[in-house]
Amino acid sequence: MTNKINIEDMPAEFAKFLQKMNFWEVDFFERRKELVSQGVENSELNREYTKKLENILDKYAIKDKSNYGRLIDLGCVRPATYDPESDKFEVVSKNTDEIVVQVQQVKGAETCSRIYLVRKGEDWKIKKKEILTYDDKWRRASL
Repeated sequence: MTNKINIEDMPAEFAKFLQKMNFWEVDFFERRKELVSQGVENSELNREYTKKLENILDKYAIKDKSNYGRLIDLGCVRPATYDPESDKFEVVSKNTDEIVVQVQQVKGAETCSRIYLVRKGEDWKIKKKEILTYDDKWRRASL
């Protein structure tokens, strides 16, 4: 990736989304791990973190089936899916109403994704996320 950017150089809403998603996933992972180690049912925890995730998505993403797909399957992994401290960012395209940011995970699955941001009034919202598949094709993915 050539046009590397820092999290501070992206729209504020996108930077906040990455930070909030990272916190959500790290916190959920730790709490879930603790309950599993105690043999405790975690349906209440799932409800709590579903609501927290829904609040993040409502604030930063356009509501559609793919963007909200993670609410159906509350995945959380270590290292977290979003890590603004270590992920590499590249602006693939940019105009006044849309920015496409390519995100390369450095830790964990090392997934390469593209996140499409669109301007809604004065704010930026996530329109969609795509991930690069093993056969070098872009496929829609949940946030």
